[in-house]
Amino acid sequence: MKNKMSIEQLYREHYQDIMYYLYRRTHDAETAKDLAQDTFMKAFNGLESFKGHSSIRTWLYAIAHHTFINWYRRDRKYQFSDISQSEGLQQTTYELPEQYISRTDAHEALTRQILRLKSDQQTVLILREFQELSYEEIADILGWSLSKVKSTLYRARLQLKQHLAEKRKDGQI
Repeated sequence: MKNKMSIEQLYREHYQDIMYYLYRRTHDAETAKDLAQDTFMKAFNGLESFKGHSSIRTWLYAIAHHTFINWYRRDRKYQFSDISQSEGLQQTTYELPEQYISRTDAHEALTRQILRLKSDQQTVLILREFQELSYEEIADILGWSLSKVKSTLYRARLQLKQHLAEKRKDGQI
């Protein structure tokens, strides 16, 4: 590894992002914490083999993604929980109850529509829109070509817009 970074520093700098990504995929804070711990254990065990072909951040997201996929294949389950109940992801500002209800209703509607997308589309959309990773980082994480990332993201956005338009037309949003 070219950049000598301590295990503690690596964990401190990237744990929240990895945890948030895994939470967005699992929808369960405890499962996300467990998977984040697994991710960092795998990273720490393989730290010496890190070649530096990508950034350490991209490498960690790739490990987190594969950890999630393995968990999903093994357990095939989704558990839903309110993000406001998650440690480390709690709201720090105050707002009026009406604003909170409106915001959470919109968030829940968006989450439901994202869950209707294909798994690959969900993954790309979450990594790009919520984790704010570059197309190149996403391609590295998933082992895809740049064009596949872009086309999958385009289709995911288009599909999401169609789902939301249907819900608005039905008066459900």
